Amino acid sequence: MKQKNNSIMKTTEEILGIIVSNISKIVPDLSQENINRNAKLSPLGLDLVGKAELIEMTLEELNTDISRKELYIVDSIGELADQFANKLKSTLV
Repeated sequence: MKQKNNSIMKTTEEILGIIVSNISKIVPDLSQENINRNAKLSPLGLDLVGKAELIEMTLEELNTDISRKELYIVDSIGELADQFANKLKSTLV
């Protein structure tokens, strides 16, 4: 049975804010101007390991344990936020 938690109520924009904050922690020298919804993760300095760290930090902050499979195939910050939001919505079903 799937468990309800506070993360379910987060909007895509709130999730986007969490992701941006986590990117700033992982790549502290990155200019905030470069971090936006359309920004690709690799040019921001997030290789496979960095992306994994970002996903795990975001999952922890959202207090959820959803499948990670689709999270690893996205390329941009916005796509990642959308995937998190979709995954969280699916836990309501």
